[in-house]
Amino acid sequence: MTEPLTRSWPKTAFRVAALVVPSALAWREAFTEAHPSDLTDVVTSALGPLWLMLFASLVVRAVAAAVRRRHDPSVSILAELDVLTSGGAALAWLSSFSIVLAVWLGWASLAVVGLLGAGLFHIVVLLSLVALRGKDPMRAASITRSFTPEIVTEDEAVIEELRFEGVRIPLGFRLFVEGRVGPRWATSRHVLDAAESGGEVVLESDVGPAIRGEHEAEPLIVWLQDTFGICRSRSALVVGANVTVLPRLRETEKASAPLDRGDGPRAAQPVFQLPTEGFFRLREYQQGDDVRRIHWVRSLAARELIVRLPDEVPPDRPRVRLILDTFFPEASHFACDAPSELLDSMVGVWLAIGRTLAESGTRVTLVTALPQGETYAPTRQDLSRRALGPALRLGAKVTWQNRILVDDLLTKEATLVVSRAMLARPQEGNVRWIAVVPGDQATNPVWPTQSEALMPHPMGSEDNRWSRCREASNRIARLRTEHTRALLVMHGVARPLPGSFLARLTEGRTVQLEALR
Repeated sequence: MTEPLTRSWPKTAFRVAALVVPSALAWREAFTEAHPSDLTDVVTSALGPLWLMLFASLVVRAVAAAVRRRHDPSVSILAELDVLTSGGAALAWLSSFSIVLAVWLGWASLAVVGLLGAGLFHIVVLLSLVALRGKDPMRAASITRSFTPEIVTEDEAVIEELRFEGVRIPLGFRLFVEGRVGPRWATSRHVLDAAESGGEVVLESDVGPAIRGEHEAEPLIVWLQDTFGICRSRSALVVGANVTVLPRLRETEKASAPLDRGDGPRAAQPVFQLPTEGFFRLREYQQGDDVRRIHWVRSLAARELIVRLPDEVPPDRPRVRLILDTFFPEASHFACDAPSELLDSMVGVWLAIGRTLAESGTRVTLVTALPQGETYAPTRQDLSRRALGPALRLGAKVTWQNRILVDDLLTKEATLVVSRAMLARPQEGNVRWIAVVPGDQATNPVWPTQSEALMPHPMGSEDNRWSRCREASNRIARLRTEHTRALLVMHGVARPLPGSFLARLTEGRTVQLEALR
């Protein structure tokens, strides 16, 4: 577990001020009332001692933080006093405003409501200052995170396992855990009650279908919060685990389309010879020779192993250089998932075509640009139809990049280029282009709908606040706009040029190829 998170300075100062300023203003208004009454006496008698106790506790906590700061410069006095949530700060100001208004109007019922709110606020804050004492209320806790399995195939289920050992949860508080694997993954939330304090607790949850890539999970955010949601501890980070999601292998509906019209200057040329032509040569056996070519009669005569060389030149297998074009500098400018979903489709098409060609007897070399530290470098991988593991791991590492153009990956070999629809070019010599277009799911995604209910989330959740509901609605609207812009930038509005191929993923998750003429 790493050091606690620090919240923004202006909001922190406002919450610390909400601990004493609202109550002080209400107490001063009742104490300086020109015409004292029983109501003002009750307010000053009840609110004054609570305010003094809270103020004294804050002073003691600030002094203790200052003492620790001498040995640890990272200790912040303001952060040590920041124990309020946004709801707690709102309760403090609302209760004090109710008391002030009741004193002005002489409304005893409103004063009772205000005093109940202020009393609850002060009592919870005082208990929190005692329960959440120390540098880190979870300093003795051990929280580990793992994923099962660590290497999974795309779209399969991933189980997140959280193990808590020795977590101290004071009575009246709950431990909240929140985090996700990455931007495209669902956010998981967990809650532990005080009854599970000090023991070993294991929580498992399904984080959703696996998304292709090598993911270093985002750190978990852990904090303690009272049952009323008024106070909370400083948030701490739990270092995330790693999970590798391999791309799913798909089948192609039209396997030989890219090779129907030849394979360029490096195509295999069979050798035709008459039975009397060729040559017949013998030599000593060498390591690696085929034992089926041992000439046993000559070997017995020579008293050493003799092998016979082939009496004809065998035909060569076709060779294809299959390139995945990942040059897309604008990908990071979009807040939606459309660019990442397109790259997943391109990787699926890239591997599916390579696998099909390899099964037909073609020697396939996968080529793309992969991150190497802070830069990118061309990477080659020979595709074997019997061992697809290296190719799948290569597909899991692929990301959009802005360093290497596809022209830098082309050679004189017969080449197939898997690229975006907008970049597909016509046939150029020994290079053919395969344009990947999105399917119906990517073109018309299912957007989350914002409920119009008064409390769309479970009671007590901070997501029910009006500001958060409004923010969620604005985020969905922004995603819709970003998705439309991303589709225009990635695919354009025109079909790719003749001589290239269109590739799309069908509903059965197979790759369909269409030649453009």
